[in-house]
Amino acid sequence: MSRVVCLSDTVSLVRMVREEVTSSGHLLIPLPGSRLNDALRHAVRQAAPDVVLFELTNTLDNPHIYFFLRADQATRQVPVIFLSPMPDLDMFARALGADDYLRLPFDRSALHRALDAFLETPALVAPRIEVPRPTVQRYASLMQRPLVSASMMGGMPV
Repeated sequence: MSRVVCLSDTVSLVRMVREEVTSSGHLLIPLPGSRLNDALRHAVRQAAPDVVLFELTNTLDNPHIYFFLRADQATRQVPVIFLSPMPDLDMFARALGADDYLRLPFDRSALHRALDAFLETPALVAPRIEVPRPTVQRYASLMQRPLVSASMMGGMPV
C-alpha cells in the first residue's frame, strides 16, 4: 500500500482524489495546501509519502510549499504532481520541475494514469486453483447423471 499526500484546501478535490486513491488500494493523507508552517512540514515528513498531489494556487505560501518539498531531505525524491486550473500550468510545471501535472477539472482516468506512473499498483490477479484430475472427473460425471425427481404427495416428498 502506497501513501499519497494531497496538499489541497478544496474539499471537493480532496474527496475525488480520496475515492480514486483508496479504490486503487492506496492510503490518502490530506493536508492543507495554502500555508507553510512547521506543523505542515512535520506532517509531510511523518507521512513519508510515495507521491504528492499538490494543488497549485495563487496564494502566497503555495509555491513555498513546493520549494520545501524539493529542499527537504525526506521529500526531495518524492514525485510531485501539480493539480491546477491555471491556463499555463504546463509552463509552471516545467519551470518548477514538477514530475507531472493535471489540469482541473480532470477525469478520474487521468488521475489514475498519473498515479500509476509513480506508484506500484498491485495487479489484481485471480488466484489459480489446482484441482486434482479425479475430482474434476467425478464432478463431470455427476453433471451428466439424469436429474432425480421426487414424487410429491400432499406437499410432502414420498
